[in-house]
Amino acid sequence: MPHSVFTGTQLRALDAHTIEQMGVSSLALMELAGRAVCEDILAFFSDEARHGVWILAGRGNNGGDGFVIARMLHQKKIPVEIFALSGESTEDCAQMALVVERMGIPVHSKWKEGCPGLVVDALFGTGLSRSVEGVAAEWIVKANELSSPVLAVDIPSGLCADSGRVLGVGVEADMTVSLGYAKTGQFMESASQHVGKLRVANIGLMGPQSPAAEVVCGQWVADRLPKRALDAHKGQSGHLAVIAGSREKAGAAVLACNAALAAGCGLVTLFIHPDALDRLGQLGPEIMVRPTEHPDAMGLEDFDALAVGPGFGLGIAQQSQLRALWEAAPLPAVFDADALTALGARPKSSVHPRCMTPHPGEAGRLLGCSTQDVQADRQAALARLTEISPCLLKGRNSLIGDGGDRFRINTTGSAALATAGSGDVLTGIVGALLAQGLARLDALTMGAFLHGWAAERVGRGYLAASELYVDLGSAMATVAERDTVLPTRSLIGP
Repeated sequence: MPHSVFTGTQLRALDAHTIEQMGVSSLALMELAGRAVCEDILAFFSDEARHGVWILAGRGNNGGDGFVIARMLHQKKIPVEIFALSGESTEDCAQMALVVERMGIPVHSKWKEGCPGLVVDALFGTGLSRSVEGVAAEWIVKANELSSPVLAVDIPSGLCADSGRVLGVGVEADMTVSLGYAKTGQFMESASQHVGKLRVANIGLMGPQSPAAEVVCGQWVADRLPKRALDAHKGQSGHLAVIAGSREKAGAAVLACNAALAAGCGLVTLFIHPDALDRLGQLGPEIMVRPTEHPDAMGLEDFDALAVGPGFGLGIAQQSQLRALWEAAPLPAVFDADALTALGARPKSSVHPRCMTPHPGEAGRLLGCSTQDVQADRQAALARLTEISPCLLKGRNSLIGDGGDRFRINTTGSAALATAGSGDVLTGIVGALLAQGLARLDALTMGAFLHGWAAERVGRGYLAASELYVDLGSAMATVAERDTVLPTRSLIGP
């Protein structure tokens, strides 16, 4: 099943509903949160913890979680010290602080020299909305400078739970234990060096809120992959037209076509300029080729879907052809690369079923803003892009949406995808899934997942893009194995 992801605002509403409407004690929730974190400390950092744990505690309920963790670790004979921010605390936090004081656990209001085995960050939770300053900022910087691993409670302090934006300075955690559900901000690129390994603890939050996003898993993808009947023939497995490549970039067309065939498409036909025919040496012999200078939107009606743009070229004639295809080709189509650049800033939606797979630079051009603007708030950028068509905004943890109530987050992939041509392979995969009858949102989601899973299976930090489709059949056959996207466990119920 997909994993639900909420914004910080939604999580606070769930917390309030659980306490005020369902009658669950806020202290009981704090106890469950503390236990969840303690379990992960003992499971993943037991050796480090026995050399001492420093807990950074704020004045809110996140700090209260920190005091609970201190008490529980102390009861396990783990040496613990607390660094607590001065000032007025919430009632629950103050009550938990009183308990640890009576237990004799050291509590400091100033930083001290030394290096513990583990640092636990419980300074700020999901409610943080302003830049971190003063003593808290000083402690975050010092914690980041230590050689000790850091575990963050709920969300690394200094990160916006909604957008993942760093508010001044942020804790760089090795692991984050997210309480209740994962938060949207934890998946954004701005948060990537802060969250570390993400785990989720079910502490029994309840409420009517629907999640803002979901993270799909391998079993979800496996259940939706097109299935072939025993008596199926190639014509029943989709016919994809790939409109791509030029003399200078024929390789992009080769990658997209070969990937489409590997992704299960029954027939693939490449439309390419005649000048590029002698550059197609690695094109699979199964691929049909139609040399043409002018791909005609109305001449594509016999196909099931289109993949448009990789390496097509950006001359005046090519841009005009690409825009005409966007406007008139009467088929489901994925647009990428040169096809997206040709659309220019703020293009109108097509009346025909379109989807697109921009990287942040292409997204900026489509939206009329900078790449930095896109990366600063990827959720907002995705929402604007989906006004044009369903979209896969590429990057670490790619975002996929169609303008509906929730978007999707893909967590497969690795730095090995930072190589020329990997986007062309993705275009071919998505095109193949469209040609086999999948809805656009599912084709984008499953394409991203399979593309990333194939990269993970290579198992090293670099690859050639062609290696992705060479292994794609095995990746599709084993995709259900990539099922544990967010390691979770329940602390309540069976």
